[in-house]
Amino acid sequence: MLLIDAGNTRSKFAWWNTHTDEIEMLGAISHQSWLNDLSQPLKDLLLEVVSGRQIQHEQQAIGCSVAAVQVMDTLNSSLAELGINVLWQKTKTEQAGVINGYNQQPERLGADRWMALLGCHEQVKANALIVDAGTALTIDWLTAKGQHMGGWIVPGRQLILNALGQGAANLKGITVDDIGRDGLAAGKNTYDGIAQGTEAALTGAIAQAIHLSARYFSEEPFEIVVTGGDSEHLMRTLSWAFRRYDDLLFKGLRLCADNLNI
Repeated sequence: MLLIDAGNTRSKFAWWNTHTDEIEMLGAISHQSWLNDLSQPLKDLLLEVVSGRQIQHEQQAIGCSVAAVQVMDTLNSSLAELGINVLWQKTKTEQAGVINGYNQQPERLGADRWMALLGCHEQVKANALIVDAGTALTIDWLTAKGQHMGGWIVPGRQLILNALGQGAANLKGITVDDIGRDGLAAGKNTYDGIAQGTEAALTGAIAQAIHLSARYFSEEPFEIVVTGGDSEHLMRTLSWAFRRYDDLLFKGLRLCADNLNI
């Protein structure tokens, strides 16, 4: 079964083998690649991602989305051309043993964060501080009993660079690819200073979250769980023991599909 994570800047795809219960990462497509470049239709890009997978007529898929309406309209129509019908999952008040910490407006918690919470609760089975490094860096507290305690949303690595570029004329156009060195140290040039400052901002937020975890977990032990597309960069500077899951969100989607008997 095809699993889809339509994020802020990319749509990620995975394949769940229902016979072996294994999840295989298939790839990702940048939204800009089809919104700005019409030379290759999204349908063709999707075919490249799912190549080797037997897509049957009226194939059922499951996904979650925080993407813009324009992105979702194009994605849905292109998937329909391939005969793929997607059951898009929404955030709920309670699901699969997890209780939403947004008690006033539970639906305002992003569906991607909700799926990661579901996946974490099933996989980790312990108090967990979930660090999801993507377009935004999100941090969530989840107890072993499935109570979501709430979380934080912090600008991610590229968003920080974009903000610097917009606010300072001489820093326009800096991307993650321009910054090669990892680790925390004093920068010896402007790019290095930006790299180190960005890293310090991200790891500093995590450090503060770890400090607060004693309160939220009543002094009990907890796991630091790292996931997301930018986790490869982030994990190089984390000084705490952590567990990394590249497919945590997809594990949540798999759980939803299993519960829906599809």
